[in-house]
Amino acid sequence: MAQEGFVYEANAYGALKEYNISTGGIAGASHDKPDLTVKRGKKTSGVELKISPTAAGSLVLKYHKGKWDYGEYKSDIEKKFIRDMAEQNGLMKQMNKSGTAGAKWRGKIPHLQNDASGKKVLVPPKIDKQKAYKADLKKFGADNEVHIDIPAKMICDYYIAKKCSYFNVGSHGFYTLNGKDELGLNATLKKNKLPEIPDFAQNAKAKIRVRCQYKGGGDYQFVVTMQFSGVKKSPYNIAPLSKGSKSNIDKSALAKDNLLMAFS
Repeated sequence: MAQEGFVYEANAYGALKEYNISTGGIAGASHDKPDLTVKRGKKTSGVELKISPTAAGSLVLKYHKGKWDYGEYKSDIEKKFIRDMAEQNGLMKQMNKSGTAGAKWRGKIPHLQNDASGKKVLVPPKIDKQKAYKADLKKFGADNEVHIDIPAKMICDYYIAKKCSYFNVGSHGFYTLNGKDELGLNATLKKNKLPEIPDFAQNAKAKIRVRCQYKGGGDYQFVVTMQFSGVKKSPYNIAPLSKGSKSNIDKSALAKDNLLMAFS
């Protein structure tokens, strides 16, 4: 999915370049810049791009000496944000001590653990990786996952920290983040008696999810992610997907979108 996401970013950039809206290239695998930068006159702003409602960021977890903890996060602004957000919502208490959200996760010992340096180790050492994964997935997967509802505002805060003011979900459309509108698009829309860009915080549900994640080749990990769902469609979409595609832009739909006028 990550690779398809990069293709979607590139296609969105190319489609918007035809209208002199996109600028500065795309983020690709970089985590310290917006997926897409758009402009209006001399002003620019970041746009987070997603193909569909999905995870909004993740942080690896570790298990050492009978206790769950966060993996390395201090050197990465995004990961630190997720750690701080998780702590605000009592995640480690749920996973290690008490609480209904972590009741089916807590107290179980995973095959995949970490040594004192944080390096992944399997216990017992000679267990087959695939067998270890299947056993851990049975222990920690499905209904045993930890889910904690959070305000969608927290996802907006996360992307604002990445220097974004807007959010575009290919399947659902274009939103402001916590009402931020650095390019002043809503004023133009209002002047032309068109609906304002909806605020993502008011139009989606969000949660913290802890799960056992397969990485391929027998490798897996435990991660905490922010996820969003229940998204209400926006009247605008600056990177609409072609029917049946997860990366191609529907250029005819884009050409009819009233939001293009607000950029001019």
